[in-house]
Amino acid sequence: MATRQITCFEAVCDLCGTSETSDGSTPHAETEQAVIDIVTEKWGDPTCGWTLTRDGRLVCDTVEDQAHQTAHEEAGKTISGCAMSVTFS
Repeated sequence: MATRQITCFEAVCDLCGTSETSDGSTPHAETEQAVIDIVTEKWGDPTCGWTLTRDGRLVCDTVEDQAHQTAHEEAGKTISGCAMSVTFS
């Protein structure tokens, strides 16, 4: 069996430590910026997905609690009850 070692970056929520998105996947990429772009622009839409706050925290869209909600709102996003739909206010 052939194997090889690879190095990649995974997105990790600064509030809860999850690496999973709302669809259960674990985004990863060759660079830190690439994985941030993947999670903050779900399906290429910057109004969906995780939030990169002004102070550099990466906040997931999979947990619905006050800390996550506040971080998204401070960035100008509002998470719906299903945590899948994010819109800018």
